[in-house]
Order: sequence, then structure tokens, then C-alpha cells
Amino acid sequence: MSFDPELFGQAMGDAIIKAVQPLKDEIARLKAQLAELPRPLAGKDGADGRDGKDCDMEAVKKMIDEAVKSIPVVHGKDGADGKDGEPGAKGEDGQKGEDGQKGADGLGMAGAMIDREGALLVTMSNGEVKNLGPVVGSNGRDGSDGKDGVDGLGLEAFELEYLDETHEVRIKASCAGRVKEVRYPAGGIRPGGYWREGTKAKSGEAWVHEGSLWIAKKDTAAKPETAGEDWVIAARKGRDGERGPKGKDATPEAPIKLKDQA
Repeated sequence: MSFDPELFGQAMGDAIIKAVQPLKDEIARLKAQLAELPRPLAGKDGADGRDGKDCDMEAVKKMIDEAVKSIPVVHGKDGADGKDGEPGAKGEDGQKGEDGQKGADGLGMAGAMIDREGALLVTMSNGEVKNLGPVVGSNGRDGSDGKDGVDGLGLEAFELEYLDETHEVRIKASCAGRVKEVRYPAGGIRPGGYWREGTKAKSGEAWVHEGSLWIAKKDTAAKPETAGEDWVIAARKGRDGERGPKGKDATPEAPIKLKDQA
């Protein structure tokens, strides 16, 4: 089999596209996650303060002093403790106090960014910027120098060969005394023969078993059967033919007489 540079170049291009595709998918996934982040909401007004009650402390102090003075002084023995009096009537509500000061507006997050030192800076809705500390680690140390690569192989050194015994395509390249060889399955269906116990079938081989043709779906030593996952039936064994009509007894023909015979 001759080497086709165009097919080889196309195969190399497909391999590069396949290797880069996971990176492109990861970038698309990160962009989608950033787009789904919720926007910050504006803060709500704080609750109003409670109404205050009027209370004249000077008047209260005067009442207490007058009550104390009205108690007569008796220099006797201490009497027994008096019983608790009944609860007094509920007093009237005091006058409505002045309204409390308006609460400060709630704060929301207006934006965020990472500065050159790797710290996360958050801008609040009131314009204040808060530093939440580093979120990006410092750069790691430089790695050691890599080894020099080996010289490439020229296209004229490539050989392609079909290996009948293993049903593979071998690609062999040699240059300056160095040889590189890789093998790939050739694909297609290959005849295997009659299947017997102990047969190790390879993927893509066709084997005859009990009058039916089976194709191995993978390398297997299992017996061909429809219940398994290793084989697929290609052609089933034919049914016996119908019985033919009964033959008639043959009647011997009369002998041929020659002219000289009576």
C-alpha cells in the first residue's frame, strides 16, 4: 500500500481538532456559568423606630418625697410584713412620641473585580469599595528545562503494510537508524471457519456454528448464541425441505433384438 500525503495530513488535522475540542468546551461552560450569576438587588429601607412616651422625672420625684413625708414616724417594733395589694388599674397610654430617625438604606453589591495582587475588590451600591483579601494564589516557581526533542522523520521514510495474520494496518517509519511502528485494526469482516470449543474469535471474524453464520462483535472465547453480547447472527441455518412425492417402480424395457436373432 503506497503512502498518501494528503490522507496523512487530513488525519493529523483531525487529531489536532479532537485534542483541542475539550478545551473549547470548558471555555464555553465557564462563559455560560458567568452569564447565569444573579445581579445584586437594591437594599430595602430599614424599619421605623418605636414611638417614645412622655415622662416628667421632676414631677415623679416630688410625688415620692411628699408620700414619704406623710408617713408618721413610729418607734415601735417591726411589724409583720403586709400582704400584697391588689394590682392597680391599667394606666392610660402616654402621648405619641416623635418619629424616630429614618434608617439607613440597605447595601447591595454593584460590582466585583480582582486586582493585580490577586485580591477580590467588591464595590457596594453606596460607592464604597471593600477588599475581601486574596483569592488568586501567587505564581508557582518555574519548572526545570525540558529535554531536547528527537529529530522528526521525513515523509519518504513511511511504509504502510497490511498484516493478514492479525488483520491490521502497520505504519512504519525509519530515519537515521531509528524505527517507529504503530498498528491499527483494519476493520471489515474476515472468515474464521467452523467454531469449536476453545476457539478464540477476534472482533469482525465470521464463524459457522450449528449451520448458522455468526460474526464476533469483540474478541471473545464465548460460544455463539443470541442471548450473549459477544456475537451477532448473520445467517440462520435453513429448515429441512419438504418430503418429495413417492417414486414409481421402474419397469424393465424389452431387450433389443438383432437382425440375425429369431
